[in-house]
Amino acid sequence: MNEPMKKMFQERLERHKLIAAIKEPKSIERAIKYKRNISAVILMTGNILNVKEYVDVLHKEGLPVILHVEKIGGLQADPYGIDFITDYVKPFAIVTTKSSIIKRVKSKGMFVIQRVFLIDTEVYEHLLDSFEHLQADIIEIMPSRAPDFLEKLSKVSPVPVITGGLLTTSDHAKEALERGAAAVTTSNSKLWKLDFNQL
Repeated sequence: MNEPMKKMFQERLERHKLIAAIKEPKSIERAIKYKRNISAVILMTGNILNVKEYVDVLHKEGLPVILHVEKIGGLQADPYGIDFITDYVKPFAIVTTKSSIIKRVKSKGMFVIQRVFLIDTEVYEHLLDSFEHLQADIIEIMPSRAPDFLEKLSKVSPVPVITGGLLTTSDHAKEALERGAAAVTTSNSKLWKLDFNQL
């Protein structure tokens, strides 16, 4: 694991409770513009030809990149694809819903965020049961509009919990942070302008 980048990410996460989700290339410039409010970015755009360039630009600006491997065009999340990410693209971390990808990426020493879609109580209970075998460094709960479950999870999770999805206002962000989220993720660049410590 890239220890200096991990340290920088943890320090930024302490200071800035916002992770910017970048869904289109033009949002890269916006994230850089508002980096004083952002701890990291989740990169959800690009393809195998340009993703390294995007990662390098953001890292150069001091923004740790969390790569959403399933959103990168032409990239297969097989062992060769994972090696391509870890050895060539070199983001700070990856985010995925798939335990097989988590296992492979962790074996390569990379920081991992596990995305969980909290669609019902069965998923919630399964997540609680899986904590004993958890490999991820952070859990991301989707959507963010489940504050009761977010609060319960934040209290018992062995790793930090972040949340995103359906987060459209600063009030949503404030509620999530008050309920125990370490940070919120959003692709709404209007919210990137805000200092979430002032909410």
